[in-house]
Amino acid sequence: MSHPPVREWRIHLGAHKTATTHLQDTLRQYRSSMLPHGVDYIPREDFGPLGRKYSRPKGWRKMLRSRPLEWQFGRELQQLRAGPDTVLLSDEDLLGYTFDQLTTPLYSNPKCLHLVQALARGGRVRLFLGIRSLDGLVPSAYAQTLKALAPEPDMMGRARKALADNPPSWVELVERLRAALPDSPLTVWRYENYRAHWREILALYVGRDVGEFPELPPPQLTVSPSPLAIEKAEAVDRSLPMKDRIATVLDLYARYPAGEEYGVYAPLEQDEIDRFRARYDEDIALLRARHPEVLADF
Repeated sequence: MSHPPVREWRIHLGAHKTATTHLQDTLRQYRSSMLPHGVDYIPREDFGPLGRKYSRPKGWRKMLRSRPLEWQFGRELQQLRAGPDTVLLSDEDLLGYTFDQLTTPLYSNPKCLHLVQALARGGRVRLFLGIRSLDGLVPSAYAQTLKALAPEPDMMGRARKALADNPPSWVELVERLRAALPDSPLTVWRYENYRAHWREILALYVGRDVGEFPELPPPQLTVSPSPLAIEKAEAVDRSLPMKDRIATVLDLYARYPAGEEYGVYAPLEQDEIDRFRARYDEDIALLRARHPEVLADF
C-alpha cells in the first residue's frame, strides 16, 4: 500500500536509560488510537532491524551516501508506516549502545546518525533527546552492557575512573547533534521530569492532541539487577554467542532482582555521585544559557 509522503519525522534519540522503554511501550500500545489523529509510530521492534541493516560499519553505513541506496532505505522504511504523514520514530540505538555512555564524550561516534541525516534530506525532521545525571545512568548502563558484551577485567572500575577524571557533558552531545543536523530542531527533556510528567512530555513529543495515553505496568526488560546478579553476569561464559548471553543474563537479572533480599547494585561512591550531579546541574545551566530554545522545562 502506498502512503502520502511524510510531512514530518519526529525522532526520539533516547538516550539509553532515560525511560525510553516506557515511552516506546506506551506509543506502541497506543499506535492505533493515534492514527485517526494523523500520527503514526513505527515501533522500535520494526525499525531496529532496518536500522542495523543500513548501519554496518564496514558496509552500507558509508554507502548510504549514494542516492540509490538511500532510496532503497527510504522505500523499506515506508513499508513500516501505517499511513499518516506525521511519523514518530524512537530508537536509542540511533546514537549508539549503552557502553557508549561509559566514555567521554558520550556517544563519541553515533552509530546511525547517517540514517537521520538521510531522512532530513527528504523532509522535515524534529529531534528529541532525554538526558539524565550520570550517577543514575552509569550503573544501569553497565548492567545493560553486560547483557550483550563479556566485560574486560575491571571494566566498571576503569569506566568509573575515566568518567571521574573527565565527566562527559550532555551539552557537548547536544551541540554535536545540532551541528550534524542544523535544520532539525532539537528538544531536550530531563529524565526526572519525564518520571513526574510523562504524559505531558509524550504530548510534546507527539506534537498534537491524540487523547490520554494509557498507564502501563513497568517494563519487564528493565528490572534492576542486584549486586549478586551483576557478579554472576560478569562471570558468564565469554564464549557464548550473543543471543545465548542475552538470554542467560536476562535470566540472572530476573532471578536475582534488586530489593530487600539481594540488595541494590550501587557501585558509585558518594564523591562520584556528587561530582556527576554537579556536572549535570552545570549542563542544565549551560543549556539554558546557550540553547534556551532546546530545553523543555516542566
